[in-house]
Amino acid sequence: MKTDDFLLSEIPDYICLGGMLKATPKTERASRILYLEASNEDIDRQNEIVLQKALSDSADYYLRHGNIDISHFSLIGPKAGLPDYMAYEIGKPVAVKVDGKRTFVKAELYQGESPMAKNANMVWDSLTKQTPPARWYASVGGSVLSKAIKTDENGNRIAVVDKVRWNNTALDRCPVNKTVGEVSTVPIGVFAKSLNGFVLKGLSSGYETDSAFLTGGEALRKQSLEGGRISYIEFRNRLASLIRAGKMDSGKGARGLCALVQREMGLSGSQAAEWVDRFLRDLKRQGDGNGKK
Repeated sequence: MKTDDFLLSEIPDYICLGGMLKATPKTERASRILYLEASNEDIDRQNEIVLQKALSDSADYYLRHGNIDISHFSLIGPKAGLPDYMAYEIGKPVAVKVDGKRTFVKAELYQGESPMAKNANMVWDSLTKQTPPARWYASVGGSVLSKAIKTDENGNRIAVVDKVRWNNTALDRCPVNKTVGEVSTVPIGVFAKSLNGFVLKGLSSGYETDSAFLTGGEALRKQSLEGGRISYIEFRNRLASLIRAGKMDSGKGARGLCALVQREMGLSGSQAAEWVDRFLRDLKRQGDGNGKK
């Protein structure tokens, strides 16, 4: 049993759920932004379902008093006697959106040279300065105020949590909810509808795949960008910015994107085609249930 699993077992009113989505870097006015699928209504590993209405009802409290941390240590630390537990706090929530049976959180990570920003810097670097990015998942924490036991169609007893005091969302490696995805540094879910709606409906028209461009290891090779060197992650972030800025005619599909990145980034034709193909497949996975199978 992991240390944090043991600590959680000692706090009976503690809840946690899993979830977050794909990674690629994004900042807003120099802020470091993460997007999380914080919860859904699938049965988790603790045989519980948390109704999204419970989180929605507590969203104002969470935005005012909640935080983002690693493995809930800032939440459970005082009761568990964990030293320097506040050093595990890495950011704060700035928006909550409920979309049907899923809840999404937009969070801002701390930054700077302070020791208190050390873990936030580590998380951000693990998502933006390495290939492949690290996998992080969300786990929602707080107090259970009300829950009931219900029986499903197979006769299994399931706890349904319908009221909570939500005040924490942690980043962890092993989500309690096994159906959610990974952390994202680009908008996801309801935060991404305006961008994804344009890209998936506009750019995917005429989308073609040439297997000759899918060379695997080539995706890890750095290419020139205005005299510099970039990774695929940097390419994807730059391309998303160009699209948002309206630099391309959406009716031209993948071919138009290839022309755009060759013109704006100086990539070769083959490298542009490969990375555009990968970019569109990443967007399609997000559109088809955020990478779920």
